[in-house]
Amino acid sequence: MLIGTSKKIDLFTHPIFTRMVEEDGFERIDPDTYEAFLKKPGLSMILFIEDPNRMKETMDGLVIAPEIAKACKLIENKAVVCPPHARKLSQIYGFKRWPALVFVRDGAYLGAVDGLRLWSELIKEIDEIIQRSPSFPPSIGIPIKSC
Repeated sequence: MLIGTSKKIDLFTHPIFTRMVEEDGFERIDPDTYEAFLKKPGLSMILFIEDPNRMKETMDGLVIAPEIAKACKLIENKAVVCPPHARKLSQIYGFKRWPALVFVRDGAYLGAVDGLRLWSELIKEIDEIIQRSPSFPPSIGIPIKSC
């Protein structure tokens, strides 16, 4: 196929996305359902993704997240936040790269992994995150200078 002639990806009908939702049990959440998802007991993982036509790494995230859930049996609840809602909700957590995985336990923030990593680094980082005590999300924040 020639450069510039590839078809646009329709995220919601793409087989990788539909498999993640229908077979792997990821809930689609948005600003209206986000709080209810956070209230679920146990360890939860939330995948934040962007438009795959703008950010090719989105498709990698759709493949990696279900594999993480299979590898980490402690994850009880799985969700995905899709565009355009992902940008809005990402501000709560302050990550800067996409895709991103956010981990919460009983609604309390544990940590996030943003961007792609080697599998071994990713698993190590997630293992460290899920062992943490809850904290406040870093959010994007605004730098403040003292006078």
